Amino acid sequence: MRCRWSETTLVLEGDFLAASTGLSGGIGRVRSLFNRTVPAGWNDPDPHAFLTEIASGEGIESPYFGLLTAVPMDCLVICRSDLLDLFVTAGTSGNTITIIAACREGMTRGALLESIATVSSAKTAALLSSGYTFLATPTDAVIMAAEGKAWHQYAGTATPLGRSLVRCVMAGVPRALALHEGGGGGPVTITVGE
Repeated sequence: MRCRWSETTLVLEGDFLAASTGLSGGIGRVRSLFNRTVPAGWNDPDPHAFLTEIASGEGIESPYFGLLTAVPMDCLVICRSDLLDLFVTAGTSGNTITIIAACREGMTRGALLESIATVSSAKTAALLSSGYTFLATPTDAVIMAAEGKAWHQYAGTATPLGRSLVRCVMAGVPRALALHEGGGGGPVTITVGE
């Protein structure tokens, strides 16, 4: 996996089997994953065409999954564990929580889908343990991706992959919220132990 970011866009490139809850999401093989900051008050009548424009302008290889956020990329938090890299942007007031997780080992389609449930549950736990009284923002989105042959068949909290996802989300979401509330200064990288 290759990773790059600018003031507005995080891009991951590789050969992924991925599942996305974002615009034009679904499950399938993709070459790129990205998260793009949109201006405050953004309201494009055709967000799918906007994703295509972003991909073209940023040189993002197709096929891809993309997410949109109102949170600037200088509030990006990267959590690394022995199994995965997880990228979080988070804001709570008119913003969104976006999470892209990339596993360094292969996953089945079922494990990809289960991992989205694991990430979402961990995000809710992170919000509640940080003192927030809501479970999510209205526009949260997750991409889970894996490279390599299918090895992980499950991604629930009792599995090594699920535990790694929970640790990364529990560390990353509060840090990303604090970074956004503090005005940025990132990206910040956190290493999460097993």
